[in-house]
Amino acid sequence: MRRLYTRIYLHFVGVLLIVGLASSLIFAHGWRGNFLRAWGLRIARHSVALISTERTPEKREAAARRLAEDLELDVTIRDNDGHLMLTTGPELPSLTAPDLDEINAGPAVLRHKNTEPSWFIAARLNNAGTPAGTIELLPMRRLAQARIWRPLLTVALVLLVIGIGTGPLARRISRPVEQVIEASRRFGDGDLTYRVKEHRRPQNDEIGQLTRAWNTMAERVERMVRGQRELLANVSHELRSPLTRIRVALELVPETQASQARLNDVRSDLSELERLIDDVLTTSRLEMSGLPTHRDDIAVAPLFAQILERAKHDPTTQGKAVTSDVQVDSIVADGALIKRALWNLVENSGKYGAPPIRLSASQQGDLIRLTVEDHGAGIPEADRERVLEPFFRGDRARTPQVNQGFGLGLTLARRIAEVHGGKIQVESAVGGGCKITLEIPTSSPT
Repeated sequence: MRRLYTRIYLHFVGVLLIVGLASSLIFAHGWRGNFLRAWGLRIARHSVALISTERTPEKREAAARRLAEDLELDVTIRDNDGHLMLTTGPELPSLTAPDLDEINAGPAVLRHKNTEPSWFIAARLNNAGTPAGTIELLPMRRLAQARIWRPLLTVALVLLVIGIGTGPLARRISRPVEQVIEASRRFGDGDLTYRVKEHRRPQNDEIGQLTRAWNTMAERVERMVRGQRELLANVSHELRSPLTRIRVALELVPETQASQARLNDVRSDLSELERLIDDVLTTSRLEMSGLPTHRDDIAVAPLFAQILERAKHDPTTQGKAVTSDVQVDSIVADGALIKRALWNLVENSGKYGAPPIRLSASQQGDLIRLTVEDHGAGIPEADRERVLEPFFRGDRARTPQVNQGFGLGLTLARRIAEVHGGKIQVESAVGGGCKITLEIPTSSPT
């Protein structure tokens, strides 16, 4: 019922049913009833003229029966005193004094509320200008009660044909809207190249204008996003040269006991900037290409061993307990990217968390779960989605000034998981702390 096509189609069918039912009622109780009454009065005049010409009761009876048989009439003839003389079917109701006064002026349609049938036609019989009794007629045995089922059945068949023909019309109206909805969904999921397919013959109605406006909007958004990514990547690339010159210049500066601490701070800042530029370039490449370029069967145990070895010497994790638990043999992925993502998570735990830091790899269904958890303050539930955004800074209590980063590590990890067809989850570790998991499908994304 929520689909636009279904709603349009049912709306059409509902309108047709209402129109059909109203037409049937009007036909059955309006035009049809009037037609039968007018036709019945003509039959009554003809019957009076035909029977009145017969002189003997026998001939009148024969004429009445012939009329009833030929025209499908129920005929009842009474004398002037109201006694029954002849009936060719069910006896019709006796006439009252007001009925007699009405038919003295000519045939009339009479109605008796408490009789069956309630409607019938009556007229005076004459014999050489002298009243010779009364005749009561029920034309076609249907005048007393107009039946609706036959016209309703006819209208229902017509509605069925129209309803079947209305389906393609509803589809033609709703299909472009469904295409725009699908395009919006895919565009929102990151497929910036998707466009709504237009008909071979361009439409100038509101639907056609909506389709063209959406495609135009998508073109502009794609150009803006692509231009922004390219600009960011180019700027990051161009920053490498001055940073390299600065590092060379620092190496040439003579160190003294007073300046050594400051020079070490500058070198640390340069390392942070270089990592930031590297993260920006990697993220831009993944955003523009969409898929990792080097997928292979990667052994997990050696990969974790390399990360643990690096953790022993990196300033952010040096001296902190970093362990691993490997329950899977291998993973099909881009080894360099997975290593980069895991190291970003370990480095993040080293900066903002507390030891012990634990890496684990397990399989759950068709997913490989690569997890890094620490025992620090953890991430508030309200910030668990936002920490994955670029350059997000959380609570100062968790990110002290001495170790504040640039906010791209988790963003890059999330993007690496996405290009492998997986996702990233931020949770609370058992016993407190932060637990971040990369879920990578065992099969390659198509």
